[in-house]
Amino acid sequence: MNTMSDPTTELVLYGDAAWESPWVFHAMVALDELKLKYTLEPVRRPIAPELKQTLSDRALIGLVPALVHGDFWLTESSAISEYLAEQFAPPEYPRLLPADPRERARARQVMSWLRTSLFGLRNDRPTTSVFMRPVSTPLTEKGKADAEVLVRVAGQLVAPGKRSIASEWCIADADLSLALMRLVGNGDSEVPKHLVDYAVATWGRKSVLKYLSHIPTTS
Repeated sequence: MNTMSDPTTELVLYGDAAWESPWVFHAMVALDELKLKYTLEPVRRPIAPELKQTLSDRALIGLVPALVHGDFWLTESSAISEYLAEQFAPPEYPRLLPADPRERARARQVMSWLRTSLFGLRNDRPTTSVFMRPVSTPLTEKGKADAEVLVRVAGQLVAPGKRSIASEWCIADADLSLALMRLVGNGDSEVPKHLVDYAVATWGRKSVLKYLSHIPTTS
């Protein structure tokens, strides 16, 4: 039997043993928002040659996160969440992407933008500073410029009192909240209160708390 589209087939996610990847974070949050049972396989970097070859052969791109659903292998985090949203769709499963076409397009725009931009901020405030140890070093000029762009865009997407960029929470909110937490979690003052509240609300979701619970504590 071809298990590619069989929703009862056990899911496997190859993740990040260092718990530093924002894209593994995205994939895990997506799986847990859908309340799916899956097996997590943490992968150390650099990826072992044998696994790298398997990922390249089966999923085309030898990276993590990598989702395995039966005989179907897939990498790239936004592709994974879109696949999950279609395979495990409402009403049987929670909604992962907005129902409205324009809101869904906006969510996809935000996810794409956050994967291809803000490199100065991502360098100054890496995910380790959000998930593990905050940093106190000042933002570089590029980091400051990126922070200003992030706050401007987030401010246009999230009105005071809102907890999502769409009518209800969606997976793009996980990515945008993580981007904002690069500033909030490190004590940077550039973030308006309503955006702090928005990011902190996502940080309190069960799916996010489950991801954070995997991270080893440091003294």
